[in-house]
Amino acid sequence: MLKTLVVGAAAALLMTSNAVADGMPRRAAKAPGVVCCEPNWTGFYIGVGIGGAFVHHDHSANFSYDNYGTTEVLKLWDLDGGRTHAFGTVTVGYDHMFAGHWVAGLFVDYDFGNGNNDSRIHNTDLGDLHHSDDHKHAWSIGGRLGFLSSPSTLLYLSTGWTQVSIDRDFSMSYEGTELLRRSFDKERDGWFVGAGIETQLGWLHSGLSLRGEYRFTRLDDDHRRLDLTEVYCEGCRLDLDRDTDVHSVRVVLAYKFGRREAIAPLK
Repeated sequence: MLKTLVVGAAAALLMTSNAVADGMPRRAAKAPGVVCCEPNWTGFYIGVGIGGAFVHHDHSANFSYDNYGTTEVLKLWDLDGGRTHAFGTVTVGYDHMFAGHWVAGLFVDYDFGNGNNDSRIHNTDLGDLHHSDDHKHAWSIGGRLGFLSSPSTLLYLSTGWTQVSIDRDFSMSYEGTELLRRSFDKERDGWFVGAGIETQLGWLHSGLSLRGEYRFTRLDDDHRRLDLTEVYCEGCRLDLDRDTDVHSVRVVLAYKFGRREAIAPLK
């Protein structure tokens, strides 16, 4: 009797094993879910950074006087040149991701630093002339449009309006005696275009990103007319013209508020 039970149990166990091998339903361990993360570019952000600028000036000066009812013009100089300087920058803005791979946004930048450009003209018919520009700070308001080359990397173009604070100083002297000095403190408007790349760093889902951008800025032409009647002669005047272009690069570390990772099953 005992032998019959043992043989029957062994036969049942063998049949069960064969049934499992033949594909009959069985309970298996549940596989862990696999997810994938995609960065989200929509949201407000702030950023801080540093940059460098090359300020190019094309400046000229003409001396005019009346010669028996005819205006005579004497060109004093027509020069171009520039200087480089470093600056710091802060930015705030908002981006919106749409159509899966596109990002559009608005931003405001404040650049601070000091760039000085001096021009000295010696031994002219008017004596020694000194002209200087001192760049103080700049505001920029603009927009950008970019394409995601990968979920975490954005290639973009930017454009907008800018206003630069420039202190201009002009003086005339003859044999060491100062004849005239004028200071022009003015906010100069202009426009800019740029191109850049930004990548999300993904450190602990912190919302940090790093961007690099190049900008070309064109400022409005600056024209000044100085009356030299008290210095030289009746009807004498000096016309100063200056065109300014700025080439700049900047690196900004930005933080996006409320950024969340979009979780989707990996297919």
